Amino acid sequence: MIDLTGGPPASRDRDLPQDIAIVGIGNLLLSDDGAGIHAVRGLQKDSRVKSMARLIDGGTIGTDLLAEVCGCGKLLLIDAVDADLPPGTTIRMDFSGPGPQKIETRNAHQLGIPALLDDLRLLGQAPRQVVLVGVQPAAMGWGTQLSPEVARALPVVSAEVVRQLDRWTSAGGTPLPKAARVISGTEQPRERI
Repeated sequence: MIDLTGGPPASRDRDLPQDIAIVGIGNLLLSDDGAGIHAVRGLQKDSRVKSMARLIDGGTIGTDLLAEVCGCGKLLLIDAVDADLPPGTTIRMDFSGPGPQKIETRNAHQLGIPALLDDLRLLGQAPRQVVLVGVQPAAMGWGTQLSPEVARALPVVSAEVVRQLDRWTSAGGTPLPKAARVISGTEQPRERI
């Protein structure tokens, strides 16, 4: 696991205006499955994002990630999410709230996200708000390059991450309804049916 902020963990956490963690999830050796990590690496270049959140390369969600996000108040996950949508479609899911977290999509580490959230809850360290920003993969086979569809979608993913940070850091950060939203290209978010 690589923490992309570069600062020592103890001082980094105290300096943040809010305790927000952004975790890119995926496997860089499985083409589009690495989209979350590519997105976090791109967000590292945005000084606004770096000033509001910890950026973490979560890999394929090992147990080390639990310690990295334990106690954060707001958790934003970025991942490739196979939801039977056109390749490159961006989706936003809000999992804030009590109870077990269920993600009805398919990817190489589907069980990892709910298990991570359940483990945090069992430890009494569950984030108050959890949002997943995902992108529909086109290719999940061996390869280190993103498909053209997912590569074109990364700016849309990054823009949605910034919008979510704005929601969380302005006017008390009231969470949006738990519905999934599909964001495709430059369209405005719309409810996923």
